[in-house]
Amino acid sequence: MAGPDLLIVGGAEKPARAEIMRAFVALSARREGSYLILPAATEDPAGGLERMRSGFAEIGVDPRRVELLEVSGLVPGWERGAWDERQIEKIALAAGIWFLGGDQNRIVDLLLDAEGGDSPLLAEIRLASSLPGGPALGGTSAGAAVMSDPMIAGGTSFGALALPRAATLAEASAGTGDERRLLVRRGLGFFPEGIVDQHFDARSRLGRLVEAAIVEDGARRLAFGIAEATGLRYDAARRELTIVGLGGILVVDVREAKRSLKGGRTALEGIRLHLLNGGDRMGLGDGEISFGDKAEIGPDEASFSRVLLDNDPSLLFHDAPSGRPYARSLLVEELRSRSPSLAWELRFLREDGGSRASRLFHGGSYSFRDLILDILPIDIDIHRP
Repeated sequence: MAGPDLLIVGGAEKPARAEIMRAFVALSARREGSYLILPAATEDPAGGLERMRSGFAEIGVDPRRVELLEVSGLVPGWERGAWDERQIEKIALAAGIWFLGGDQNRIVDLLLDAEGGDSPLLAEIRLASSLPGGPALGGTSAGAAVMSDPMIAGGTSFGALALPRAATLAEASAGTGDERRLLVRRGLGFFPEGIVDQHFDARSRLGRLVEAAIVEDGARRLAFGIAEATGLRYDAARRELTIVGLGGILVVDVREAKRSLKGGRTALEGIRLHLLNGGDRMGLGDGEISFGDKAEIGPDEASFSRVLLDNDPSLLFHDAPSGRPYARSLLVEELRSRSPSLAWELRFLREDGGSRASRLFHGGSYSFRDLILDILPIDIDIHRP
């Protein structure tokens, strides 16, 4: 039995809201029924409902079809909404269920029982969405994070690479410890293909996604970093993803990567990356990527010399002893109270020749496949004027 079709959005969807909402409505096999909004993550359930009604109305859906599931730890009487028969009964005829953003920990705390099992509401959502003609599922920001299992629940790239893991939510919360520490816990698991991270283009989360995929997910699956105003559309029956919205999705393959400690800090080598944008598709069963009508960029084009990977070898660094060309970026310690500061070099390498050569494509936006990433600890001195 295939799981649900999904639309997983990286947050801050407003610039592409109409396109994203149309894609969500198109996922639903039902043309009638309610669109249920699950507000567990947000501090403002009423405001979230009005924003969603406005978004649906913008694409011609009657806003009266949009209603809340009364599940929230911040609204008196809704704390046990996932055990409330009135809420559970709404699922059977729903056209779609949308998980709002906020704090993903609130969602799992309210939808899972004390032993980590499904609440009655979550069990009903899981069953209904897996059946032919069942509701589509979607979510943004925190509502995206919960779609995978395990789920990234907190922390930064620096914290993931340099600090001990947070064992509990309290250890990862601001004001109670070092909130940079990576926390990974159980998610809802609607998306079976790997860990999801969101706000990916805005919050420098590559390090934490790679580390979580290798350690907590056991380097057994892909991982997915979703940009803001961007949706990952997942066809469960075909195991295929497509991209909607304005940004891109970074597909991270750590299955052959190597992890070690150098000077007490994490080093990661041999990570394979693919960047997909609008019009691109990827089969997650066979790994095939289609870039649609994008044209391959030739080595004589200099227009991307300041983007991720340059096509002019004379402008690149060269890896010793392999001689492979690479571009570099840096991840630097957030708290620069010490000198030298802790830092990592993000080394993006291009493999020249062979069937797995890296290629860049350009259409309305650029994409690439088979870039190699090494994340290497270094020390740097920061001099202030």
